[in-house]
Amino acid sequence: MQETKDEVQYRFHLRRFLAFILLVLAVILVALYSFFSINPLDIFRTGLDGTYRQMVDVMEASAQKVVEIPLDGTLTQSGLDTLTGNIIVGSISTVKCFDSAGNQLWYVPVSLKKPLIRTQGNDVLVADLGGRYLGVVRDGQILWDKTLDVDIVNAGIFENWILVITKSDQVGYKRILRAYSREGQEIVLRNISEYYPFAIFHYPQFDHTAFIVCGVDTQSLEATSLFEFLDLSMNQRGSIRDSAGREDLFVGALPLADARLLLYGEKDLICIGKDMGMIWRLDLESDYLTACANAQNGITVAAVLDGEILSREKRMQTSLKAIDSSGTTREWLVFDAEITQIKTSGRTIACAAGSEVYFLNDSGEVIDVYTSLSKVDSICLASESLAYVASGGKLVAVRVNVPKKFLGIF
Repeated sequence: MQETKDEVQYRFHLRRFLAFILLVLAVILVALYSFFSINPLDIFRTGLDGTYRQMVDVMEASAQKVVEIPLDGTLTQSGLDTLTGNIIVGSISTVKCFDSAGNQLWYVPVSLKKPLIRTQGNDVLVADLGGRYLGVVRDGQILWDKTLDVDIVNAGIFENWILVITKSDQVGYKRILRAYSREGQEIVLRNISEYYPFAIFHYPQFDHTAFIVCGVDTQSLEATSLFEFLDLSMNQRGSIRDSAGREDLFVGALPLADARLLLYGEKDLICIGKDMGMIWRLDLESDYLTACANAQNGITVAAVLDGEILSREKRMQTSLKAIDSSGTTREWLVFDAEITQIKTSGRTIACAAGSEVYFLNDSGEVIDVYTSLSKVDSICLASESLAYVASGGKLVAVRVNVPKKFLGIF
């Protein structure tokens, strides 16, 4: 039987209506995921009432910009690190995990002199600076721990390694470098007699077969700063030393794109290749580097304190600079304070300057500011929109006002 003209139009309008309903549902599902971080499949699990309650909880949490984290001990900069949006807080008696609402998720009792907390993946490295305890915690449970035979100077947890610097109790040696597996098995060690190492790194992006050691040589009349490169058996492959008499001190290294490494100190930023050859060098001359970090798009963000103004006018003025992969520098902002820390996460850059934390996007534009009642001691970025700030003996979670992407995409 042939359809009438009215039936054809009815079916056409019905299809258009159904397509409109599907489009509306798609927009709603994208909005739930983008703005409320709700998995659309949760609607079938919790129902409309449960989904509504999740939306209300998210709106209430986002409306509360600052939440204080309850503490029962003295805060130290080395005793803080983030873990999947939460904050790990180490004290002399406990290691605790809090969420951004200030709820305690778990705790582990310890006995430490000065806690060092570092996270990687799902693991929390706990070390006692000036003491001998070393352990790894996951989900509130101690995976392994041990008491070393000498005091710990520094430690770090990396993708495949746990690297520790300890003092040495052997005559003629200054310190010991130790490499452990993530399971806690000691793989290799190296006794150091020529210099004092104070930091050790392993960056697979640069060279997965190398340990990078930063230290100071005090054997001559003038202290010399150096980087030593070791293979995974801790045999020396090479070293880079600063020129004696420059009063410079290397303090750290950051991996760059294309198997490059950035070595930085008070007076220099040096980019090297895998062969340890210098690619570019930024000499700060009379100025001082106070902080630096890697941001998106291959940019290194550096805080440079003006040495002439400090010497002549006895005041702090810091330029925040963006350095690209070729060593070209652009000045973003100037602050009438010393920038003591820079942390990055995704598109967000956090800079601690006096009692304030400035939040910038990856174009150098200020998107938010948090002001504390006292000088900021430490900042940790858990995500683009969540920071933890320690100041005046208090720790707070700060919601960062990051501009929303359209439909979570643009």
